[in-house]
Amino acid sequence: MKNLVFIGSHLGYPMDRTPLGGGAMVGLHLARHWAADKGLRLALVGSGPELPAPGAEYVRLAAREEGLVHLRELDYARFCRDFERQATEWLLSRRGGLPPRDTAVVVNDVSEGPDLAALAEAGYPLLSIWHVDVVDYFAKLYLGGAVAPERLTRAHERLRSWGGGGLLPDVLRLVFDKQRETVLRSRRMITPSRAMADTLTRCYAGAFGERELRRRLRVVPWGAWPAPSSPDDERRAAVLRAEHGIGPETFVLMTLSRVSPEKGLHLLLEALRRLAAAGRLDGRDTAYFLCGEPAFMRGVPYMRRVRRAAARLRRVRVFFPGYLDAASKRAYLRLPDLFVSPSIHESYGLNVVEAMAAGLPVLASDHYGARDSLPPEAGRLIPFRDPAKAPPLLAGALLEMMSDRTRLKAMGAAAAAAAKGMPFSTAAETIRDEALGMLA
Repeated sequence: MKNLVFIGSHLGYPMDRTPLGGGAMVGLHLARHWAADKGLRLALVGSGPELPAPGAEYVRLAAREEGLVHLRELDYARFCRDFERQATEWLLSRRGGLPPRDTAVVVNDVSEGPDLAALAEAGYPLLSIWHVDVVDYFAKLYLGGAVAPERLTRAHERLRSWGGGGLLPDVLRLVFDKQRETVLRSRRMITPSRAMADTLTRCYAGAFGERELRRRLRVVPWGAWPAPSSPDDERRAAVLRAEHGIGPETFVLMTLSRVSPEKGLHLLLEALRRLAAAGRLDGRDTAYFLCGEPAFMRGVPYMRRVRRAAARLRRVRVFFPGYLDAASKRAYLRLPDLFVSPSIHESYGLNVVEAMAAGLPVLASDHYGARDSLPPEAGRLIPFRDPAKAPPLLAGALLEMMSDRTRLKAMGAAAAAAAKGMPFSTAAETIRDEALGMLA
């Protein structure tokens, strides 16, 4: 029997009430899918308090009794180092029962991952899953997109060649050193979008060679996991319509994500403000459901900013339902006429695929995942390299799409059909086969 060790710092948390993001949710579904494989011995390593998947061994390390959601940047960096050390020590101590020749290691994180150099030197074959290109995220969110990620990685390579890599603060080493080490040590790298794979290639071709990177990279879109409906879903949706005054003529918008600066929620609110100020929403009852809780680290101050922007709207009723469990999500997804994803940065965009699976048309920024998963007949993509220029572009697209409900219904039907062709099981089995293939 072959062994698979799945290391994900965000495993073990109750995802129906813990806003840890798409990577944690994907990790949970991968664990559950692989645990059902009777021909596989699966060990899961996480930091959360709950068994992620029945039938698998689970090891909890670097536990934070207060959880991860409210940690600040420096506290989260300490957690990353604790988990790195403990996960590495645990696996190396288990070499007798999990010998490298029979054990594939899948890592669900970059900054939060184990010491890949130590594991590779011990002989373990490593597959890394890239939910976030950390350098690209850092460039967009902390540097405002003013510097391309490949320029940052080239500068990091020069600093290393001069012997100055140790001068970086540990927070930056978690970004630059950990990502470089993940590229260097991974026999396989899984990205959910072509654009993300292309960005990684641009960043590290100079250090490791473009042909070598292309050989090890695999693009595996996540798709949609099953979301079984319940006879109670429509009743709950009817209660929500009554509670929020949603009538037949109300036009309903929805976003569904962690509340974090990269999600671009302030850009959508500014677009709506511009439409209202220009009188384009006069006589139209418009409601916007902004679903989600603040992300860890930068989410709380950003939520305050979002609420201030929402309070300034006079022609749009904005509701904050918070984080939605599975049943609530199914009910809320029955309300919108249009789903919007205005993200500045998105590695894949699980929320877009969830909306498509619910039969909703989508208006999205031209981020990595939407580019691959949203067909033209199912919605519209808005490219904006400069977020400052996004509100007028979003406003124009909103006005156009809101004016034709018949077309929106056709888009929703096309979206549902496209989502059916993207089952999550395909991604889970592809990654499992890639991981076990490293043992051949």
